[in-house]
Amino acid sequence: MEKKGFSKPSCPRWEDFPDIELYMDQVIFVLEKHLAVFFPEEKSLTSTMINNYVKQKLVQPPRNKRYERGQLARLFSICILKSFMQLSDVRDLMENLENGRGEREVYELFADQMQRALGCVFGAEDVRGEMPDDPNEGALLSALIAVASIIESRRMLCLAKENWPVRAVSDSEKKDKAEKKEKKEKKK
Repeated sequence: MEKKGFSKPSCPRWEDFPDIELYMDQVIFVLEKHLAVFFPEEKSLTSTMINNYVKQKLVQPPRNKRYERGQLARLFSICILKSFMQLSDVRDLMENLENGRGEREVYELFADQMQRALGCVFGAEDVRGEMPDDPNEGALLSALIAVASIIESRRMLCLAKENWPVRAVSDSEKKDKAEKKEKKEKKK
């Protein structure tokens, strides 16, 4: 059952990231577009953050100041997971998932598990009985279910805020505020 007012977000696939090398500002533009679906109220990525991820070896350094598709996919994964996990745990999880896999295969696994998690939270699909046999993949799916729940909570709060009535200030509150202001001015 889809929640009223929201469509189920979708995780970008490998092919959704540009197959050309991009400079930092282009990377941020592309990733913010994909991340805005999940985090509409906040800026999810800055050049400082990307530089820190490179320094912490979460992402391969750019070549000639340009980033490739695999680095964009990895940055997207990090931005999603860091909303729930510490960066050291994100790094450990991603390294364990890489075990013998290429960057495309790791990202496609991430995207598949993200879609399952979104289906669980937004579509009321129960995936707990279908947990992957690989403990790393199970950890990824569990983390992404938590992330999807956080995303849904934030989106529902935004919807609720749109419907909250503006609180009227009573005459006694206005009078109290005016008296406090007057006392403050007298002290000066």
